[in-house]
Formats: sequence, C-alpha cells, structure tokens
Amino acid sequence: MRQLSLLDDAARLAGAMAAIRAAMRAAAGAPDGEGRKALPDKLNALARQAGISLTTGNQKAISKDTLDKWLSPSDASRPPSILALLVFCRATGSVEPLRMAARALGLDIMTEEDRKLCDYGKAVLDMKMARERKRK
Repeated sequence: MRQLSLLDDAARLAGAMAAIRAAMRAAAGAPDGEGRKALPDKLNALARQAGISLTTGNQKAISKDTLDKWLSPSDASRPPSILALLVFCRATGSVEPLRMAARALGLDIMTEEDRKLCDYGKAVLDMKMARERKRK
C-alpha cells in the first residue's frame, strides 16, 4: 500500500465527477440514439428490481431530463448517487464510470479477464522462481 500526498488526492478528486460524467456519456450512446432514449426505462426497471431509489425526494423513477442532467458536462448540481452509478453501469454494461470513480481514489477495477491474466502471470513468475531456486 502506498501513501498518497494531499496534492495528488486533491487533483484526483477535483476532476472525478467530470471523468465519471464523460464515461457515462460514452456508455449511454448518442443523445438522439435509441439506446439513450430507452436507458431511463432500463435504469428504472433495474432499480425497481433491486429496491434502489435512483432519486431523492418523492420521485420513484428518473426521467430522460434527469438522465440528461447526470450526463451533462456543464450541470454540476445533480450528480448521480453511488447506487445510481452502480445501476447505470449494470444497465449499460460498462464499468468505465465506476472505473473513473475508483481512479479518483488511486485504484482501478479488475475484470474477470484481467484477473485470469494476473493469475497466469503470477503462476509464470512463481515457476520461474522455483526453477531458479532448483538451479541454485
């Protein structure tokens, strides 16, 4: 584990929401595309199945306008909650918005494929070390 400086933390956190919104926009597709138009319904259905509220207040579901505010690079007043971000990632099939949030903390996300490659690389290194010990 490495210790980060306060300057690193501030710089990462300052641009976190902009990076998350950019990744969300990329995952949502074109503003006039069919995928983006159907996305609020998909988000609402997933949230309802999981028992998650995507909004605060009395609203039970998000509208296309709310989604557009989440995705807008200029509207910083309405960020999605962490639960809304998770539902968004599941609905779009993209982990990039969550990856941007993790990177703000100095972390990254490892997919199953990444994990397999990491485990394979570790096994190769372990075999090399065992051969080296055996040779000595």
